[in-house]
Amino acid sequence: MPRDLYARLNQGLPIPDEDALVIELVFDTPRSPENVAAQLAGILPDASAEVTSAFEQPEDLFHFIRFFGTTGQGDEALAFAFARALRPEMGAVEANPVLTDSLYGAYAVGATDTESLGLSCSTPRDDSLPWGWVHTRIGTRAAWSKHTRGSGSTVAVIDTGYSNHQELTGAIRSQGQRNFVEGGSDARDRFSTGILKHPGHGTLVCSVIASRGTVDAQGNVTSGGGITGSAPEATILPIRAIKSVIDATQNRIAPAIAHAINQGADVIAMALGGPTRVAATEAAMRQAVAHGRIVVCAAGNCWPRVVFPAAYASRGLCTAVAALNPDLTPWAKTGSGPEVTVSNYGVHVWGAAKNKASDPDHGIRPAQGTTLATSLTAGAAALWVARHGGRAALKNKADAAGTTVQAMFVHCLTRGLTRPPAWGGSGALGAGVVDVDRLLDAPLPSGAEAPAPAEPGPTGATPSLAVLQDHLAGHDPAAAAELDSDLADYAAELIWLSHRAQARVRAAESLTTEAVAAPDAASDALAARLTEKPALRAALRRP
Repeated sequence: MPRDLYARLNQGLPIPDEDALVIELVFDTPRSPENVAAQLAGILPDASAEVTSAFEQPEDLFHFIRFFGTTGQGDEALAFAFARALRPEMGAVEANPVLTDSLYGAYAVGATDTESLGLSCSTPRDDSLPWGWVHTRIGTRAAWSKHTRGSGSTVAVIDTGYSNHQELTGAIRSQGQRNFVEGGSDARDRFSTGILKHPGHGTLVCSVIASRGTVDAQGNVTSGGGITGSAPEATILPIRAIKSVIDATQNRIAPAIAHAINQGADVIAMALGGPTRVAATEAAMRQAVAHGRIVVCAAGNCWPRVVFPAAYASRGLCTAVAALNPDLTPWAKTGSGPEVTVSNYGVHVWGAAKNKASDPDHGIRPAQGTTLATSLTAGAAALWVARHGGRAALKNKADAAGTTVQAMFVHCLTRGLTRPPAWGGSGALGAGVVDVDRLLDAPLPSGAEAPAPAEPGPTGATPSLAVLQDHLAGHDPAAAAELDSDLADYAAELIWLSHRAQARVRAAESLTTEAVAAPDAASDALAARLTEKPALRAALRRP
């Protein structure tokens, strides 16, 4: 069975290695990559494949298999079927494709050029606001004057890397950098070219977190460069793990998180993501939380529902952040749902602009998206860590209270917040708008006030069926009620199809291409099971 499906996927065409199909295998006992590779060779002797440990360990529960010369792009249903066939043969608990992700849902379902993406996933630029206006709204100015500007805190930014830019002067830590894309210890952005590669994204994130500067009461930046971050004395540890937030996969994210932990980061910021469930990413986030780190993730742009890894906020593994307009209304393109922790401003927020090597080192511009809201909130987390004496002190207090630093942070972040009237009573944007001054003034919670996250499954990650249940529960309760154990092997495919279906609905508001109108194919076996599940079919927008 796996051989037949592999033969259908392997068309004998030249495929760039970066586009090769990757399958994640999850085992219930640690295994070496060599052991996994030997077993795979017995099942698929003709396959050209490479097995790597997700966490770069001699033995691991999580492994990625890259099948060279084979791609699942454009034939994802077959890739899911292949992974399911491979799982029992390999003795794995789960086997799921690691598909190409995008923080931008419109691109993922049919916007194939800059113009169409711009139409579907942007709002008109407005240069009228002062460059530091956001800091007069979210309480950073008061927090700086009363408590701290973030000195002593380190924020790991897992992204495209960083560049030489005046807004990052004094903010970047040189020791401990890592490049998981090209290899080595130089995390500078390589400005990867191609359609919608989005180089320079990491530089933008770093600047909104920790650009050095001050802001007056009117929102004007009065020192430093053109802008200031929300934690202007924090240190950034850049980790290059993706080439783009529009064309990326999550197979480098788990080791990037593990590296951030090993290098002593206090906060881990990830303004990236997509609709793909990767168990190793969740396991890495569990490790981060267990080691006293705070993880802050973007809810997603143009995906109506919260993407991964932000979706793990419902499991206590991160802070998921949605984006607002300056008038507190939801940004029209923000991801939203019960997983969202809080919202922050994500439109007309000024940041560093350097998208190719030849761009000047001082450019700034207003940008938009959950990237900005996430970066501002990650800076707030760095301030909170510094305010309470550092990560070690917080970890001791969390251990004594029987909770986690992540849970304590969320408690303080959401304490006393109310939802603005502009939200119309919706709970899909979290507890309210980030108020940094209130956050730093909030007393640390007792154990009863900040419960620990849910326990993971035996592999260190939640079974995908439970993740699917989380995903559907707050959006399509009737569909969630139709889930049963027979769908466990199909959970990752159902999650992917659900996100894609909702993104098509949103993209269709601006795009009229056939690619947006046509539903994604489901694997034959899953399609057969859906015939008896009308609510689930409706949730997936299937006839």
